[in-house]
Amino acid sequence: MSEHMLKYAEAGKGASYYYIGKVAEITGASRKAIRHYESLGLLPTPTRRGAYRVYTNKDIFMVHVIKHAQSYGFSLVELRDLVSAIAREERFPIQVALDAVTHKRESVQREAEALRALDHRLGKLLADIKTHFR
Repeated sequence: MSEHMLKYAEAGKGASYYYIGKVAEITGASRKAIRHYESLGLLPTPTRRGAYRVYTNKDIFMVHVIKHAQSYGFSLVELRDLVSAIAREERFPIQVALDAVTHKRESVQREAEALRALDHRLGKLLADIKTHFR
């Protein structure tokens, strides 16, 4: 379990809502990032207590998932389906997560193949330069 998830588990004891500063502290996401996730629709619009946003344990979990997935190279766009499924389901949407990881791996493999092809072309260019300009 990650350090942030341990903080999440500890913070959830006895609390039913959190202000944005506490969510940032627990998840490691900045307040700005959390607001950005909201603006993109990755997090539901939080309820308010006066002028303050109020977040739930589920919101904290969703922010953690976003941050963790980003560390594996997922873009926010690629996380839309997974985070949406987490928001609407009671249990973690394992199949949605498996599909997201499978699609990401396929994308990474295509990128790696394209980089290998580019490296090969650059090798030929290097050889041509050495041959013709030395």
